[in-house]
Amino acid sequence: MDRIFADFNNVDPDGHLRLNLVGTTQDLAEAGLVLVEGLSIPVSDGDLFATVVVMSPGSEGIWRGKIVDGPWE
Repeated sequence: MDRIFADFNNVDPDGHLRLNLVGTTQDLAEAGLVLVEGLSIPVSDGDLFATVVVMSPGSEGIWRGKIVDGPWE
């Protein structure tokens, strides 16, 4: 699977990556992926790479990813 776009500066108050950017949703659609809790996906901003585990939407109502492998794990 190709890496999905994520902005490592776009985090929620708990420090989890927000997975709501246009580039993220486009990459998910192109890969045929639907976000579900527990899904592990590789993400990148073009410079940094990480693996995140998808978490259900928090108080903001936005799907999030917890970094489990990569910078700031």
